[in-house]
Amino acid sequence: MKTLLLSSSLILLLFTTNIVWADLPPSTSLGVEALQTIYSHKANDGTTVVFGEVQNNLNSPVNAVTIGVTFMDDNSNQIEYKTGTTLLQVIPAGGKVPFMISSTKADPSITQIQVKIAGFQSSPERQQVLDISSNPLQVSDKLSVSGTITNNGALKSTNTKIYLISYDAFQRIVAIGISDPISVDPGKDSQFSITSDSSTRAKSYMLIAESDNYQSKLIPVNSVQVTLPVIVSNTVITDPNGTAYSTIPVNASVKITSNAQYIANSTQPFVYYVQVKQFSGKVEFIGKYEGVFLGTGDQSVSVNWTPHSAGSYFIETYVWNFDAVPLSSAVPSINLILVK
Repeated sequence: MKTLLLSSSLILLLFTTNIVWADLPPSTSLGVEALQTIYSHKANDGTTVVFGEVQNNLNSPVNAVTIGVTFMDDNSNQIEYKTGTTLLQVIPAGGKVPFMISSTKADPSITQIQVKIAGFQSSPERQQVLDISSNPLQVSDKLSVSGTITNNGALKSTNTKIYLISYDAFQRIVAIGISDPISVDPGKDSQFSITSDSSTRAKSYMLIAESDNYQSKLIPVNSVQVTLPVIVSNTVITDPNGTAYSTIPVNASVKITSNAQYIANSTQPFVYYVQVKQFSGKVEFIGKYEGVFLGTGDQSVSVNWTPHSAGSYFIETYVWNFDAVPLSSAVPSINLILVK
């Protein structure tokens, strides 16, 4: 693991899915800085995506902010240099806005990144007269949110875009969604919707908007409805041949089977866990089944268990991904009685 600092620029170690970030001096340029909360990951197409925020420490707005990202290998050799800008065109005095820059190359040797501010210009103020009201955010394999944006300004709000920003527990940006551009007449409102990729790291969400002449403030999404992509149902306890038990003999082979329905149209590796507990709460057994969902559909998943003592037990079932992130909601426990 390697962390370097070059010319007051931020360099962070990139793993295959995300970077390890550290408390390093920020990348600055005359009062405009790239904050330390940089996050990066490998996209599905193999490119490296870098998320971050730029802070304007000046007493006046700036625009045309240019951010330079150097993509490097383990030995700090440059593989690609790419520039980009912030999501919002204008950063208010004392404000901060996100950026998102992807490598052009899908190069697995990219393991480090360097982020620096390459330039900016002074800007007229952009009034924050756009108000956003959102419906509950729907979280599943994708993020989906809709709502209303109101133009309280005197001019038509043209080319208005709303951004959905996902943050992890460390307040790093881990995903960004963008609405289609819309126009909103003065004193009127318009409906919007955003669908974007979902990150299992996301813990909170914010919305912000900007048009050719106006902006909104950054507002939190306070209502979140999580729809996990796996539904576990019809758990049964049988012998190895599929015959249901009324009572289970000690040392008999038990097959615990559930139906796992995947409602997302994607490939998803998963682990089906079965946990058997005594009524006192003591864990008697944990078993697992590993599989892969290849798009929407049902799978029958099973775990074998052999009880070695009589008593009363209950069973809990879970479906997680390989990072121990839940893919299914909690399933009600199933009671069973063991008799010699």
